[in-house]
Amino acid sequence: MTRYKGLAALMLLAGLSGCTSFSAIPESFSIYDIGPQGNTPVPVAVPLVGIDVVAPSWLSSSAMQYRLIPQHPLERRAYTNSRWAGMPSEMIRIVIGRVIEAQHATNGSGCRLRVDVDEFIQRFDTVDTSVALIELRASLLAPRTDAVMAGQSFAVEVPAPTADAAGGVVAMRAGVNQLAVDAGRWLAALEAPGAGAESFRARCSR
Repeated sequence: MTRYKGLAALMLLAGLSGCTSFSAIPESFSIYDIGPQGNTPVPVAVPLVGIDVVAPSWLSSSAMQYRLIPQHPLERRAYTNSRWAGMPSEMIRIVIGRVIEAQHATNGSGCRLRVDVDEFIQRFDTVDTSVALIELRASLLAPRTDAVMAGQSFAVEVPAPTADAAGGVVAMRAGVNQLAVDAGRWLAALEAPGAGAESFRARCSR
């Protein structure tokens, strides 16, 4: 009996020790997000029922990824002591939702804006210089059928002020906000005079 009590005590201590080490966060560990940069909202006449932002599996985590072109051009790496507050798709969704000022859908109608994240990485072209590289594909989906009514690709490279994670965050913030504005202007242009035989606003209101 004494032997089993001793084993149980050791297991309990091991469990507590594991919990302590798991919850401990290094003092140098940093968590970043991508907040709105005070851009003026872009009015869009096309009624939207929702905005979906999706990313591939390798971009579906909070890891801050970078690529060293001179030394390891084929490798995707992640900072050890820096993380995003959430997945890139979640942060991009919030920024786009705040920048695009779309008409409200009525009677259950309305198109959806789908944004595919193809790239979201800090690229080091030299050991001292890097850029935030972001590539997105936007699709306007028809009500109920999800048929693609219009599509556009967007890409941006923003120089980082410093060659580290913090510098990458500054560049990523600027890049995401710029692409959100570009996407809003693209949607607004769809409703411009002469853009099409039938109004996208009318097609999204069916």
